[in-house]
Amino acid sequence: MQIKTLMLIRSLILAVLLAGCAATGMQLTPLEEQKLDPALQRLVLGTSASRTEYDITPGSSGEDKFGVLVRSDNIDEVRKAGYTVTSAFGDVAVVRVTISQLRSLVTLPSVKNVTNGSKNHTM
Repeated sequence: MQIKTLMLIRSLILAVLLAGCAATGMQLTPLEEQKLDPALQRLVLGTSASRTEYDITPGSSGEDKFGVLVRSDNIDEVRKAGYTVTSAFGDVAVVRVTISQLRSLVTLPSVKNVTNGSKNHTM
């Protein structure tokens, strides 16, 4: 009887932990895994060890915006979808996005991949 009770408690704890992870968005969608580079995947998951590896500016709403490089077949689609494109050359654009915008950006059909923008450092 004690073994069954312990197994039940263990199963309940595991279920609660898994539900908590799913509720807080702690999983990447297949598109996010395919299109986001490892640094941006860590950012979305909230597992990044340091914010210094990101180009961050405060957004007008108080939510941080991150500089990313977007490779797209159609940069105009990215603009029309409401993303802040600060510059573009060929099929690459510099875009400033919040974490939630980053997650929706990868759903655009023209977006091939999104990589972390590097910070500029003065010497």
